[in-house]
Amino acid sequence: MNNPVIIHISDLHVTLYNKLNGTFNDKCDSYLTTNSSKELSNSYVTNFCEYINKQYPDRECFLIISGDITNSAENDEFTFAENFIKEILAQLRIDKKNLLLIPGDHDIHRRSIINELEQNPTDQAHLLTEIKYERFSNFYYNLKNQNFPVNKQIVDFLNIKDRIVVIGLNSNYKINDEGGEGNIPVDKFREEMLELKSIFTLPQLNFVLAWHHNISAGFEDKNSGQWEKENRGLLLSEVMNQEVKLILNGNEHIRQSKKINGDSIYISDCGTLSTIKYESSFKVFEVLIDDNSVNLKNNIHLLHKSNNNDKPNYGYWDITNNANAGEIEIFKLYENNNISIEKVVDIFETNEIEIPETNIELDAEPIVHKDIISYNNEDFSNYLYQIVRSKKLFHSGHFHWSETSRAHNWIDISKLLESKEDLHFVKDSIIDVIETFDLAKNCDLIIGLGYEGNIISTKASIKYNKPYTSLPYSYRYNDHNEFEKNLNYDNSRGDFKTVIIITDVVNDGRTIRKLIGKRCEKFFEKVEKIIVISLFYTGDVEKVNIDILNYDKRLPNQAYDFENDHEVNNIEFYTVRKLKVDKCPYDKNYKDECLIYKDELSCVHLFYDVKD
Repeated sequence: MNNPVIIHISDLHVTLYNKLNGTFNDKCDSYLTTNSSKELSNSYVTNFCEYINKQYPDRECFLIISGDITNSAENDEFTFAENFIKEILAQLRIDKKNLLLIPGDHDIHRRSIINELEQNPTDQAHLLTEIKYERFSNFYYNLKNQNFPVNKQIVDFLNIKDRIVVIGLNSNYKINDEGGEGNIPVDKFREEMLELKSIFTLPQLNFVLAWHHNISAGFEDKNSGQWEKENRGLLLSEVMNQEVKLILNGNEHIRQSKKINGDSIYISDCGTLSTIKYESSFKVFEVLIDDNSVNLKNNIHLLHKSNNNDKPNYGYWDITNNANAGEIEIFKLYENNNISIEKVVDIFETNEIEIPETNIELDAEPIVHKDIISYNNEDFSNYLYQIVRSKKLFHSGHFHWSETSRAHNWIDISKLLESKEDLHFVKDSIIDVIETFDLAKNCDLIIGLGYEGNIISTKASIKYNKPYTSLPYSYRYNDHNEFEKNLNYDNSRGDFKTVIIITDVVNDGRTIRKLIGKRCEKFFEKVEKIIVISLFYTGDVEKVNIDILNYDKRLPNQAYDFENDHEVNNIEFYTVRKLKVDKCPYDKNYKDECLIYKDELSCVHLFYDVKD
């Protein structure tokens, strides 16, 4: 048998042919209705199945139905939907274990909730789960011969060739008698994912999620789709943490595919299967697996409506070109494609820059010019900058942190980390740097440097299960207790050969070199490679190369004195965003030479116990 296929359909909206009062339902927008006297609906289902059998002969089929199976969750709608789906399973020879059946908000019977509220009022109507899912649960049992888990977020899953696991989730947590937006409680999602993963012992499993609500818009003029905004940010962060690459959804009635969250997650909406007024569509993913990759080929099928006598009166199905349809052709779930960096050329030796041709679809690749190696994911970088800009975190003024640290500008990182959504984004941006260059592969220890560095590095330490420590390392260094100043790891035997330091801001590297060459010199004596990752690089170097923090790469025209600098040359540096901060250009005599300071031309922000 050929490679299996995953058929994704959604938003069937099986609708009452007549309203509950017996009158004709003139607002019906589905070829699938409860009218048993006509053959149109049965013919529509049969034609759909014949088309798939012709396009994908001799394939093992998996079927995902991602919600809004009925239009208003009436019993007759569920009865006819059950018949239609059983017919699809029979004609396509799909075992019920290969069916992933997910509810949409239209599959919740709102009149039942209203009736309950009349008897027992509550402001938590969305938690009336037994009533909320009663009709869908009966329908589910008739098709799957198993109970629908009304109080779970994970509905069921499909195991495809022991390499892909498609997990169905219920995004209707907040849906009540008045409807609502998509929502999946993050804590419950995390807990159930861990429980599900524990039953698998297979290596290289690739997880795909499927739910109903669209978490990103294809038609509406907003990025958040039909999803609660606060829940959306937290959920997407956890989705990334669970290393999910692809999300399948329905709901918007618009087929689309794109990448979100800094190109780290694919999303795919299959559109609606049976609309009369608009574009009917479905998708079939061909499963492509070999030793080095796991991919899904995205095949888009559209209904071409036709009035020709030789065609059914609803039209005919045909496959469409991905490029013309504006869709991604291949969803890359796994690739064994390790980045190899053979040589770093001094950026000051040549002005020649050759940019190789690349075809980036899944992860943003590092820039690898002839003379420059640096991180370059514009989605993460630009979004980080937008946070700084929108929240006005880049402050002007004359900041005197210490005798050796004086600047005309300052980025307020502590404010950046106050929002949960921004904090999760920042942590994910650090993860993306590590993933892009496979930096965790040989890492022996992760250090969070500074208070902010400690906060933003925690996810990396958990994700990669590496030993972890932190140092406060503020400008009040001498005020800290001795135990705070130590790494609390013994490296006398050289156990820690490669160390990752994660921090918020790096300027000219002197602080890092002082840490390595003086304050924790004994520990770093036997460290062979130090990898520094920062949110921002605020220094003067225009082209951020991985070697710019080394002692030998100091800029010759720097105004700052380096008499207390330390000769360290085994630093590899990566940053999410370059955002230059202008330094006070005066040396030790700044109190006499700096006009801003001397003549009080602007506010001067003195630090801690500095007194004038």
